[in-house]
Amino acid sequence: MFFQKLGKFVVQYPLAIITFWVVFAVLAIALPPHWNDVTLDGDLAFLPKNMPSVEADALFRRAFPQRQAKSQLVFAISRADAVLSEDDLRFADQMASPLQNAQGIFLYRSAEQRAKVEGASETEGEVAAPIQYALEAWEEAALLDPRNWQPLWNMAYANQQLGRMDETQQFRQQAIAVRPELVDQTLGLVPEDPFNWNQFDVLTRHTQVRGDMLASKDGHAVLVVVESRNEFMATDNIRVLQEATQYVQAWRERAKTEGLTHLEIGVTGNAAIGGEMLLAAKESIANTELYTILLVVVILLVIYRTPMMLAVPLLAIAVSFIISSWLVALLTQVHYLPGLEWVDFKVFKTSRIFIVVILFGAGTDFCLFLIGRYREELVRCRDHQWAIAQALAGVGEALTASAMTTVVGLGMMFFADFEKYRNSGPAIGLCLLVTLITCLTLAPAIMRFLGPLLFWPWGDSHQFVEKSRPLTTAWWEQISHWVCRWPGLTLTVVVLLLGIVGFPSMWNRITTGQAVEVSYDLFGDLDNDRMAKQTALQLREHFPLGESGPLTILAVNSSGKFGEREGQSIIVDLSRTIFDSDPDVDQVFSSEQPLGDKPAGFSFSGRGRQVMMLKNHRRTKEFFLAQEPKLRGEIALLRVIVDRNPFSNEAIQLLGKIENDLHAKIKTLPPPWNETKIFIQGTTPSIRDLRFVTQRDQKRIELGVIVAVFFVLLVILRRPFVCAYMILSVLFSYYVTLGITEVFFRAVYADSYQALDWKVPLFLFVILAAIGQDYNVYLATRVFEEQKRLGPMPGLLRGITTTGGIITSCGLVMAGTFASMCMGTLLGVIEIGFALTVGVLLDTFVVRTIMLPCFLALLIRFSKTADTAVTKQ
Repeated sequence: MFFQKLGKFVVQYPLAIITFWVVFAVLAIALPPHWNDVTLDGDLAFLPKNMPSVEADALFRRAFPQRQAKSQLVFAISRADAVLSEDDLRFADQMASPLQNAQGIFLYRSAEQRAKVEGASETEGEVAAPIQYALEAWEEAALLDPRNWQPLWNMAYANQQLGRMDETQQFRQQAIAVRPELVDQTLGLVPEDPFNWNQFDVLTRHTQVRGDMLASKDGHAVLVVVESRNEFMATDNIRVLQEATQYVQAWRERAKTEGLTHLEIGVTGNAAIGGEMLLAAKESIANTELYTILLVVVILLVIYRTPMMLAVPLLAIAVSFIISSWLVALLTQVHYLPGLEWVDFKVFKTSRIFIVVILFGAGTDFCLFLIGRYREELVRCRDHQWAIAQALAGVGEALTASAMTTVVGLGMMFFADFEKYRNSGPAIGLCLLVTLITCLTLAPAIMRFLGPLLFWPWGDSHQFVEKSRPLTTAWWEQISHWVCRWPGLTLTVVVLLLGIVGFPSMWNRITTGQAVEVSYDLFGDLDNDRMAKQTALQLREHFPLGESGPLTILAVNSSGKFGEREGQSIIVDLSRTIFDSDPDVDQVFSSEQPLGDKPAGFSFSGRGRQVMMLKNHRRTKEFFLAQEPKLRGEIALLRVIVDRNPFSNEAIQLLGKIENDLHAKIKTLPPPWNETKIFIQGTTPSIRDLRFVTQRDQKRIELGVIVAVFFVLLVILRRPFVCAYMILSVLFSYYVTLGITEVFFRAVYADSYQALDWKVPLFLFVILAAIGQDYNVYLATRVFEEQKRLGPMPGLLRGITTTGGIITSCGLVMAGTFASMCMGTLLGVIEIGFALTVGVLLDTFVVRTIMLPCFLALLIRFSKTADTAVTKQ
């Protein structure tokens, strides 16, 4: 009744409806917030706050407030054929010199800004202190490259501002000696526009305490590290990566000029990896949008062969995409409203990929069903307006029902603990709801507004009906008769054949709780041809695998004696315990072993004397012992490097062993040291927490989706047995799809294959369990409608025949939109796109075409047999 009234309303007021949606879309484009301004990215940053790695990170920030670095750019200079020569090392120092110079400028300008903000109340000594750090950076830059005149010139300028005229003249003359044309130049900071990477510090092989970590033991590689205040996945890291890449290219050219062609120069580090991942995600989004639109256009042209009919779904989906994206962005601002501060809604850049493919896929399906039913109504009556109203009345309930299964299914992700899941599902569901509304109002309004133009170039509705049949009716009549004639045999054969692929996944799910093994290797998502990954892979030949993701262990004891002799002994014991945990523990840096060696007592060797000297160094205390006054002496830091990939399951296992061994050791210590607590921060602990929370969320979401979708189906169909079978059939296709996906990628990537990306099983389950029911609902509702007119078996045959072509067209569109995800550059997105494509094709050509009709035919036969038995009695 509602959709009949809606159909009449749309036909009567098409222009008003079109105007409303156009104005709404224009406002969404013009008004803030805009999508790119509020979207976030990353995975590890959105773990629940009660996760051990998150608690460790918060403790680290409190204990070491001066350690503001959150990510790193690592410039690597290496050679494969021999150890680095003195000329090679000198070249590496020269490459580091401009970076140190830029660091000095950054520190100096920060000091100037601080002086302006704090005003005249600040004394000259307080202003000069941070400037002194800038002078130290420039001094190191000048030592790294005596030919670099810029740090000398900057020191002259800074001393001039401090009123130190002797020092000013000294550094000015040194700069002029290197570059004579400066003699008539006015002092100032150079370059005027230095690298701005939000840097916190620059570390080289000469840096006290930490410099020893930057040269490989085999002598083949040396690193220059720029520590940045940017988060690992900060959007600004795209710009930083691009500028760092240009810097590397310039020094590669210089190496050729100086005859050092044997040097391999690159940039990596988590800031570079984060930038690469964001850039790859950006490219994936752009590729997905482009190929999705192109594919939808091609498929619609093939189906209808009329450009005006093509405009109906494209305009409706475009408007819904613009409006829904703006509404999702607007929800991120709700917490600014009084009384709603508790709302913490976030939206992520990668969610756009799913929004694009689902909106275009589902939106096109909605319009295809509407137009398909419109074509049927035109056969009965050539009245254009009447056909639109009747079509909307005929499919409105089915479209709403199918959309709600998806919306409710995606909405179940709200109950996840992982923020990326909790926010992404409802966001995509909201966008789909907006798309449904536009397809039920704007799409028929456009059809009504276009009138006869809708059939151009066919001329009239009769030719359109005759020429635009998606697939021949005869074909689907043959399929329906085959399925209904041998339903039991057909269903058995299909289940057995597909079960060969799907059974391993089902068995693993029952026995281990996980259908397939998954990988949390975020680094592995990147293509091997990206510089940050290439450089990281090269460095694995010269540094331990865990160098890029060390473990930061915080030992906490309230006695406050870590800086005393007793505490120093405890630190040595903990270091020795870590070394003894596993042979893959390569180095353990601490305040007692700043060079990372295994504790072995005092030695009069050169290295032993170096250790004694560094133990008392200011930077050693700052790096390994808490500097916050309230926590001083209560927290000691140990930096552990292991020879395992920090993203791997093997590294997680080693982390657990180290943790257990430390707890066992602490229990044997005398009071108060037996009350010491251990917190571990780093890539591997974060990956372990990510694995724990996502696996827990997946079980919770799977159960929620199954229950929610079942109840939605029950409300729509009011046939519990049929609804339960629909759920089971889609679950069956889910496990088959997982099996096919794993076999495919294992074959394609061969030796480099680890496992499917960790996001594949969940997103496949939620989207397939929700969207996969669409075609079941479309078929079932039409079958039950026809059975009321024609009877059980004739109604089933009629339902399969009339919906076969249009459902197949919809399935191809939806599969095609998911296939566009495979045009991206992130492996995880490609795997999800492939899995969803296979899953939708299975639902289209197996579940809906064979499994559901066979089941309905068996129900009819069982019902007839039961009726016959009752009659005989």
